[in-house]
Amino acid sequence: MVLKKGSIVPLSVPGMGEPVKKKQKLREDSCNESCNESCNEDLELLQRNLLNQCLCSMSESCLRKPFQGMRIVCEEDMQGFRHAVVAEWNRNRTLQFVSCVQLLCEVAIKQNAKGVLCSRIGDVCDALIRNEYGLVDHLIELADHPDRFVCFSAGRALSAFFLVSRAHVDPRWLDRLTENALSISNPQKVSFSLEVIKRVIEWKDCDEHPLEQRGEDEHVASCHALSVNDPESLDSSQIKCLCIKALESKWPTIVNRFDSLISSYSSTYESTIVTFLDLWEMIISVKANLSVVDTKPFYDHIDSFVALLNSGVPPVIWKHLLGLFNEVLCYGSTLALQDILDDEPCALAHLIVRSVKDWRLLDSLPYRGSSGGFVGGGGDGDRPLLQKAALLVLKAVAVTVKETRSDSSSDSSLGSETEDADADMAVIERSIREVLRQLDLCVKALLPYHPETPVAKWVVQLFTDQDDALIESMVCCLDVTVGLCYRETTLPDLRRILSPISTFVEFLQTVSHDPDVLLDLLVSNETCFLLYLLRLLKYVRRNWTEFVSVCAQELDNTMSVLIRLRLAIDRLVSKDLFPYNINPVLRLLEKCENLYEGCSAS
Repeated sequence: MVLKKGSIVPLSVPGMGEPVKKKQKLREDSCNESCNESCNEDLELLQRNLLNQCLCSMSESCLRKPFQGMRIVCEEDMQGFRHAVVAEWNRNRTLQFVSCVQLLCEVAIKQNAKGVLCSRIGDVCDALIRNEYGLVDHLIELADHPDRFVCFSAGRALSAFFLVSRAHVDPRWLDRLTENALSISNPQKVSFSLEVIKRVIEWKDCDEHPLEQRGEDEHVASCHALSVNDPESLDSSQIKCLCIKALESKWPTIVNRFDSLISSYSSTYESTIVTFLDLWEMIISVKANLSVVDTKPFYDHIDSFVALLNSGVPPVIWKHLLGLFNEVLCYGSTLALQDILDDEPCALAHLIVRSVKDWRLLDSLPYRGSSGGFVGGGGDGDRPLLQKAALLVLKAVAVTVKETRSDSSSDSSLGSETEDADADMAVIERSIREVLRQLDLCVKALLPYHPETPVAKWVVQLFTDQDDALIESMVCCLDVTVGLCYRETTLPDLRRILSPISTFVEFLQTVSHDPDVLLDLLVSNETCFLLYLLRLLKYVRRNWTEFVSVCAQELDNTMSVLIRLRLAIDRLVSKDLFPYNINPVLRLLEKCENLYEGCSAS
């Protein structure tokens, strides 16, 4: 064979191809080993500088080397390159690289929030956003890395990158990410994609906590910092919207596949199912601050998942399903404040009521053992599971009553429809009574409450360790009472079962009659206590005789708390320290106090 200049040597030629290939491979390995050592040093240098919140002391070449290191030498003459998947690196180098990416993006986000950004950090982020190094593809490739911690770290880095990129994210990146969510045969890949989107959606744009500040003033003098005055740089709603839109078209397919996975449950997919349900709950949550229009498509198919609450599904999946349904019925934060309710929460509430009343949903709760008691937890049982189930039933009842009451109010204006509306409310009332009866039986079969303890009292005892759930459940009981008991024909035992006064007296006993606890709840935005107290005081004012009768020997203690609360609020208001207009509560407290003084005088 005669070889001409420029000819390519066939690898199959005996005695020539293999030695050449082996020689090239040795040179490639040698070059890559040297390159790896250099890149590792550059990664360590980058990490140290990022911890000091500034990259100004790093040279341009050192700054770019860690990202250029994603290309490895593969030609003998060292002129050509091929893009290497980061997953080809060893574990330590991969982890160090993705950690640096995450740290870089998080530092940029925090500095943006403060309005001062290190110019070199900004330059590196801009280069990554322009995809000069193909970073996103490399991170997505780690979705099915055999080391689960590498996969986890890459997901966190990718979430941080999306948050720092905001509206500049290439839609193709999100398409590839959401396409991975359809790979049900690869649970780890699905979890990776859904977890990345979840972290973006649950991100909160807020100021840094004072305890998180880390000596930034020390390096300000040597840092070439830029002032950031663009309001959009602090707004994550853009990237959240992009993620939602990318997910929306694939959502029906994803939902159907997870419906099948839960129906034919296998522990292999447990963490993937949990991630999916958490993401779904986060999308719907008011805390995500997404627009109603953007989240509307994600309410579809929720009703079909109620049927999955059966004895074949383990407690962990039950909890996340119940969490999703509870988020749809966000009564204390949203639905209780609306005059007209949307169709989706109403439909779910009706289905929950029917499932409890007609299909005995509560009998399927996976906490019963052979003895009929709780399973696991050292004999204490799965209390959080029972709490989620009880809260869901109370919210479903409250939504159903509120919707029916709203319909009755609108129909009554027509005159001729009044009797039909009243008949509808009577039917709802009987259904509600049966649902509450089954809930009462369920709770008392599992917790050591006296058989005669009404819902109004045990609801406080059940949720005593969860302020938000406790207050929301009390609002539900109060609103159901107001919604049903205005009718003269209301079943008499419903007033006793749901007595708002009994609930309040029990609540005050639980907090040791300390008005400071009530004040803290009023000031905090973690619960709907303001809504509860306003409605309770209105109820007390309109039903003073009932209030005195139910309080009985506790009347003085109860009013003492309310009077001390009013005085504490007065002091804060006089110093202009109350965070919002509390005057409506003050006026109601004064009116109740006047009624009490009149009662004492007589």
